[in-house]
Amino acid sequence: MSPSRIMIIRHAEEHETPGVTSEGQADPESLTVRGWQRAGALASLFGSGQRGLATPDVIFASGVAPGSESLRPQQTVAPLHALLGERGAIDYSEAFAKPETGALMAEVMTRSGVVLIAWNHSRIPDCVAALANPPQAPDEWPGYRYDLVWVLDPAEEGWTFRQIPQQLLAGDAA
Repeated sequence: MSPSRIMIIRHAEEHETPGVTSEGQADPESLTVRGWQRAGALASLFGSGQRGLATPDVIFASGVAPGSESLRPQQTVAPLHALLGERGAIDYSEAFAKPETGALMAEVMTRSGVVLIAWNHSRIPDCVAALANPPQAPDEWPGYRYDLVWVLDPAEEGWTFRQIPQQLLAGDAA
């Protein structure tokens, strides 16, 4: 058993100003207002399978742990998780902290269907590299980009890679 597709996104926006919780309280580990806007738009994007993307069967978000205190990955997929939960069962996990990319990808490979991963941008290339026969992919996620989806599809010998722009919010690049 292995996934029919793996999609990876960076958690939504963070900036110099503190983020806010879903209740509107200032919190440096939370999304900014623009990040919450992106999270809502991502629910629509993945919930409808637009732009050749697929609706996930499983969602992984990096969990909170020492050295990995950010709530942004979980908050980024929270609206999608809620939407898909209303439609039926959706498997969701925060079992791995951001440095645990090898363990994450080992678990991903035990899943079937479409897997979505929301992670810290600095560790996303490590996720791809942890696959058996990984595809050619960028060595770094561009630090200024919050608007990409990395899509990995199984191939005869490993995986294919493509990058799809989200184009959800004003200022998103093509």
